[in-house]
Amino acid sequence: MNFFLETIDRWSYKILEIFKRFPLALFSSFVVTLLLIVFVEVGSRIQASHLLLLNKLAMVFSLGIFLFPALHLLSKKIWFKMAGIGLLLLYFYYLPENVLSSNVVVLHFLFIFALSFMFLWAPFMDIKISNQNIWEWTQTILENLLVSLILALAVFVIFFVTLYALKTLFLVDVHERHYLQFLLFLVGVFSVTYFLAKIPKFIMLVQKNKYNGMGVVFTKYILTPSFLIYFLILSLYIVKLSLQHSWGMKNIDLLALGYVFVAIGTYMHWTPLWEKEVNKKFRVFIWGSMFLLSLVLIYSIYLRAIGSSFESYYLMLLFTVWLALVSLYFLLVKEASYKWIFFSISLLIVFSQSEQLLTVSLDLYEKAR
Repeated sequence: MNFFLETIDRWSYKILEIFKRFPLALFSSFVVTLLLIVFVEVGSRIQASHLLLLNKLAMVFSLGIFLFPALHLLSKKIWFKMAGIGLLLLYFYYLPENVLSSNVVVLHFLFIFALSFMFLWAPFMDIKISNQNIWEWTQTILENLLVSLILALAVFVIFFVTLYALKTLFLVDVHERHYLQFLLFLVGVFSVTYFLAKIPKFIMLVQKNKYNGMGVVFTKYILTPSFLIYFLILSLYIVKLSLQHSWGMKNIDLLALGYVFVAIGTYMHWTPLWEKEVNKKFRVFIWGSMFLLSLVLIYSIYLRAIGSSFESYYLMLLFTVWLALVSLYFLLVKEASYKWIFFSISLLIVFSQSEQLLTVSLDLYEKAR
């Protein structure tokens, strides 16, 4: 009995500590989970006006799950939390009536994506810190996210198997919607709480660590050869397009996106491994290849835009400019920091939707007149 009570006390203390650190994020996760569970339960019986309000609230609070922890990592001052509440109120006001249209949903998830990258740069904005510390922090955040989702999935599988056994052995039937509701609870409350609990309180608690044997093997003998093969394939394809003079008909946009993702990932995975001279040569090779790729992309976009307009290639042009600037930064700045990669990606995502944001604002302005 004492063990049971001590366990309850220990978990209550942990939950209270998490709530003290991220009260608004936990509140947002609870509200959005409750709204979705109610929606699954009631379904089509909800009135149209209530359904619109429900959808808008769900989108606002789902954004709050990511916004408030990101702002907390940026600064623990109370006015940052107040600013977050103000941003969500503004977001609620600007959400259109067709809140579930594809454009609005895509914009919403891109905002979440931008805030997710904020987790990787916000703690380091006002401090000077090594890339190895930033890489350890990044790995910690990604591992915690993965573990929280795996644990939720494991609990759901146990729940599903248990109910299946009850149904088979004792004819206990549970409606299918309750499976979905329990899954929503696991992802919306359990996973979020676990993830927030695992965010280190202090950056310096994230120590510089060397890879174990598996990490070294993966980086040196799996990831790096894959990157070099990708580089060779992309280079040969660029040569082929140049020899065939077919830039106006074909493009390398998707190949370029994949290459940049693999190249940056490879570069960061080498962080605990490289020596000074190797680092210098590797930096020139990786970032030099990406800068040259940005020039090739500009040339490709120019040839394709001759027959139409640059507006059709706005997103790819924006990505190309970002790639050129980031590549030059790492080529020219000796102490280039990873935090500016993550920061620039957040800005890139927001800028990529500037046209969509302007369209939504103009629509609301016209309706208000």
